[in-house]
Amino acid sequence: MDYSKYKLSVKKKSKLGSKDDIVRMAAPKAAQVLYNILTVGPRLILRSVYMVMRVNIVTRLISVVILLVFDTYALVRKRISWKQFLINVSLALMLLVGGTAGWYAGQGLVARFFDSTVVAIIGGIIGAALLGVALGGLLEKIIKKFVRDDTEDMLEICNKVFCELAKKHELSEEQALLAVENISIDASTIRKMYASSDKTAYACDFIEACLQEIVNPEEMAENQEGEGDADERQGAEIDC
Repeated sequence: MDYSKYKLSVKKKSKLGSKDDIVRMAAPKAAQVLYNILTVGPRLILRSVYMVMRVNIVTRLISVVILLVFDTYALVRKRISWKQFLINVSLALMLLVGGTAGWYAGQGLVARFFDSTVVAIIGGIIGAALLGVALGGLLEKIIKKFVRDDTEDMLEICNKVFCELAKKHELSEEQALLAVENISIDASTIRKMYASSDKTAYACDFIEACLQEIVNPEEMAENQEGEGDADERQGAEIDC
């Protein structure tokens, strides 16, 4: 059987240094500021406008700095490559530039049609989100055409190892499909695999453990029961 047609994938699309991280960090603050604006009353609207502009830009800067700190730490610990680090930096900066540009563009566009400060602010927030994510997504697509990130490199190794182990265990088509569905690879797995001294060996151990649950479910169940009994006996000894 040709097992190369069965491809493992990252179950949760949690990228290493994703632009989504910045959106999640900035959105709650923007929502809070917007709520404050709607409740302060007309006399404080103008002061709130300047506060929102300042908080929006500063929040984005802080978000980018925080992500870069995490990426730098991961790079030092050899959990990501220089290539991945540069990709993450590029995406973070693009989101910062796009978000800031979108903020002013959204405000300016809405101000042409509505003479309302609150509506202009809402337009700025929407513009920042749309343009920031759009430019970040565009840059990501361009980068992927020329550069492979760590996730793609590690997945290539995992798929090669999976084919070899599938042949070793002589998996049926049903078992192969079940394995592809059940083998859970996420960003944490990718980082640990990249940080390991032998990436192929790490992938082999990881996938082999998953396949054992499919190939030998009875044996795995017995082992789990045995471990449970041992834990109970150990707990009884401690209680005594």
